[in-house]
Amino acid sequence: MAIWAAAFLCAAAGVPAQTLHRPTDVEKRITFGDRADATPSPPAETVAAPEATRVRKSAISPRRAAMIEANEAQRVLRQARLARERGAEPLPAERVRGAGAGAVNHRYWRRQEKLRRDVEEVLRRSNETRRTLHASR
Repeated sequence: MAIWAAAFLCAAAGVPAQTLHRPTDVEKRITFGDRADATPSPPAETVAAPEATRVRKSAISPRRAAMIEANEAQRVLRQARLARERGAEPLPAERVRGAGAGAVNHRYWRRQEKLRRDVEEVLRRSNETRRTLHASR
């Protein structure tokens, strides 16, 4: 039985794969075949965008947009600082077992470092938006 399976696999390995073409017609229907489509496809039509779909200019002024961005950056900064304050206490999985009561492990310090980096990144963005706001005056 194993000899027949091995012979069958060896015979099948020498057969090249057949190329399969997948042309689509005008209605976007797909037809599979072994030959490429010989009929040329019709040229694509170009249609101008109607007036209603064109993008309007924003009704908000650049100064107002800068103010909104600065306020949002301040809000995110307050949230990041609050998250860092709330994250100061070690979580149960961050305490060292069997050691002193105040000992913490690497998970605690890794989380503290991430919270610190988050605050710094948000502070940088807040400062940039504040500079943009002052430049637009």
